Amino acid sequence: MPLPDERGDGPGVRFRLTLFTLVLSGVAAALSGCSRGEARVPVYPVSGKVTFEGAPPTGAFIVLHPAQAKEGQPTPSGKVKDDGTFTLTSYDGDDGAPAGDYSVSIKWYKLIKNGSDVKAGPNVIPAKYGTPETSPWKVKVGEAATQLEPLDIKK
Repeated sequence: MPLPDERGDGPGVRFRLTLFTLVLSGVAAALSGCSRGEARVPVYPVSGKVTFEGAPPTGAFIVLHPAQAKEGQPTPSGKVKDDGTFTLTSYDGDDGAPAGDYSVSIKWYKLIKNGSDVKAGPNVIPAKYGTPETSPWKVKVGEAATQLEPLDIKK
């Protein structure tokens, strides 16, 4: 296939591509501005450690549910690492959580082999830890970096 310049319409094609790139960049900037918005609440670094029957539930998903939900307040979450530690994210990677009181939920869908594919299996964490209404964990995030008490899950 000939390049645009080889067909004799190079400058026009380059102009349209440049215009398209500028428009696309503007749309992307506008969309990212909408998602970040000016309504962000301040967040503070939050980390912790969790075990399930004494071992780290690698890949489990932790969510902090605000006790007093406010409009525009994020729901901080994080993924458990190989050593059982986690950090929470509200807006951008590992930025933390807004100050306040929370219920903590955790779910862990171990991967299972399905023929040549791998898919998420059932949640292996007891159901009571999976919703803010039934979770026994209540935590407080202050207006500074917060290290949560270790969370230990038993069957």
